[in-house]
Amino acid sequence: MRKVTYLFVVLMIGVLVSGCISQPTPETITQTMTTTATETITKAPEYYPLMIKDFADREVKIEKEPQKIVSLAPSITETLYFLGALDRVIGVTQFDDYPPNVQDGRTIIGGFSDPNIEVIASLQPDLIIGTSMHLKYLEQLEKIAPVIIVDPKNIDEIYSQIMLLGKVLNKEKEAEGVVNYMKAEVEDVKFKVEGKEKPKVFFISWWNPIYTPGSGTFQGDLIEIAGGENIFNDLNGWAQVNLESVLARDPDVIILSAHAGVTPEEICKSELAKTSAVKEGRIYVVSDDNAISRPGPRIVEGLEELTLFIHPEAFGYSFQPVACEATG
Repeated sequence: MRKVTYLFVVLMIGVLVSGCISQPTPETITQTMTTTATETITKAPEYYPLMIKDFADREVKIEKEPQKIVSLAPSITETLYFLGALDRVIGVTQFDDYPPNVQDGRTIIGGFSDPNIEVIASLQPDLIIGTSMHLKYLEQLEKIAPVIIVDPKNIDEIYSQIMLLGKVLNKEKEAEGVVNYMKAEVEDVKFKVEGKEKPKVFFISWWNPIYTPGSGTFQGDLIEIAGGENIFNDLNGWAQVNLESVLARDPDVIILSAHAGVTPEEICKSELAKTSAVKEGRIYVVSDDNAISRPGPRIVEGLEELTLFIHPEAFGYSFQPVACEATG
């Protein structure tokens, strides 16, 4: 009987000891969590190095997150600003003017079409972003830093450019936010002009010789989205046209680029005085060329202004016609 009692006591002690050992203390739990978290962080995949394909169909490897960027075009600088990465930009062109004071504290690397390679090299950037305009400098630029080429021709490609730069800079969420904002603005305009008659629109990018946006251009896209019919939509890219072809297509609305080299008064005195647009006084001038000519996030501002010109009634406005003495 004593042996049985003794054995029972031994077994109970074993169970109690075993239970104490198996129950983790708060310290043990903390240590375990810390070790697990450390292992998780260690095992998480690194964002860089990153391999991307740019608009020139080039594969570019980004070894680490870019911190010193040279922008070779104002539209690129503006896009980086909207992505919240302007603080990484160390070099811009002499034509960069948005956001205001963007040149302050940054090195001017030359013009848009003629960057100074030596100045760029002296900055020791870890990323250079340019357009197809800069492909002729590619060999020299690649000796300095990785080079990404972007060259959007229409609205969808502007979205793609923003997403690409967001990926390169590890700012994909910011890029997605910018694109969603732009798409919402576009949809709002489409809703406002839905079902309305489409006036024939002639956009003058440059007057002598006459250049106008055709299909496959973001300005051509904007005219169509704004509820107009681009009279030269059958032409590709930015096309040179003559007065005879404009007269034959008889636009209802004429829109001038702010730097087109011609004024509404001069249009009134030209052969275009015979068009319906001039007779009705529907000649408008874009207030900010950059918002409509730079392929970046501000393009939706240009879209809204074009819509005001083409369908002012959609916004509850009514523009006073331009009086043209030449039309009688």
